[in-house]
Amino acid sequence: MHVVLKYLLQLRLVLIAAEVLGLAIVDLAFGIRLAWPIVGGVLGVLAAFSLWSWQRWRGVRDVPAAEFLRQSAADLLALSLLIYYTGGPVNPFISLFLLPIVFAAATLPLRTTSVVALMAGGSYTALMFFYQPLSNHQQHMHGMGLHLWGMWYGFLVSAGCVALFVARIARSLRQRDRDLAAAREQALEAERVIALGTLAAGTAHELGTPLATIAILAKDLETDLLGQPAQHAAMVTLRAQVARCKESLARLAADAGALPADSGHPQDAERFLRGLMEEWQRSRLPVQLDTRFDGRGTPPQIVADRTLRQALFNVLNNAADASGARVEVTAGWTEDLLWLQVRDDGPGVAETVRERIGREVVSTKGDRGMGLGLYLAQSVLRRLGGTVEFLRPSDGGTLVNIEIPLLALRAVEI
Repeated sequence: MHVVLKYLLQLRLVLIAAEVLGLAIVDLAFGIRLAWPIVGGVLGVLAAFSLWSWQRWRGVRDVPAAEFLRQSAADLLALSLLIYYTGGPVNPFISLFLLPIVFAAATLPLRTTSVVALMAGGSYTALMFFYQPLSNHQQHMHGMGLHLWGMWYGFLVSAGCVALFVARIARSLRQRDRDLAAAREQALEAERVIALGTLAAGTAHELGTPLATIAILAKDLETDLLGQPAQHAAMVTLRAQVARCKESLARLAADAGALPADSGHPQDAERFLRGLMEEWQRSRLPVQLDTRFDGRGTPPQIVADRTLRQALFNVLNNAADASGARVEVTAGWTEDLLWLQVRDDGPGVAETVRERIGREVVSTKGDRGMGLGLYLAQSVLRRLGGTVEFLRPSDGGTLVNIEIPLLALRAVEI
């Protein structure tokens, strides 16, 4: 509503200038002497009230509806005084009583608009009986021509104000509605992510016991199979995978509920990216990782929590699952962004699936995946103000563009 008040005050100043110009033309061109001390005093007080109102509410975002009612009352009072001293209902500027009603209808609730309409209608009705008329001589010589030209001028002023300011107000309100819709969508997405986090914590707790049992049995089988090299190697691999699962669950439990500042430490962007790639490569040794860094200037200092690392891991894992053999990563930074491009040489993602990635849980891996990885990755990156774009290059595969504002990573610095 702060923007609406700004437009209201701007509209008032434009009307003050238009009224001064119109009355000056009446005085000079038609020779009608007006009560300039009173007219000038009313317009001066209204202009001063507008400036005072702007200073008072300039830093306030939520302006109450009662303030708009007071502003409309001030406009109607000033206009009533001007009409009273300049001919009453024969003054063609009396049509300006419509502008406060139009403004209220475009921006304010129905109850407030009704009050403004009643005040305007009451003022117009009172001026039909109480006003200071122009002299008979002036009305006889110039009445009809003055009235017609005044109606024309009043129409231009009213039409211009409605077209310019009311249209801008409506555009601002539509933008506000779009922002509110986006905020509601983000809130719903946050609820879904929280629900997934709760389920993940419960599942991690439940998996602890069976994993411990599997680890014990695998160790016993590994000992029993010392004389069978192939089976023994398989059990060694099984124990390693179980240990990796237990490590992931322990890390999940340690990171749950941690603030970004508690789960990360300051480091430069290049060091973070290199460490990320090396850690991921160790977990996916059969996959060939080709990495290239292309940063501009000195690497900025950032704080990256575990959720960001896990989000990027999910993107890399998805690329490795799609390719199976080779993943290319180009990473870097600018003054404002940390960015990565992850490319695989797999079959690519269909257009219909690409539109759903990140918006809902979707998987193309069949029994090998649940579709949570990219969904959670997009949620984390959007929380940081970042963007993820999935492209399908002409020579095949999938290219994922990731951009993260450095401001979000620096904001958590202590």
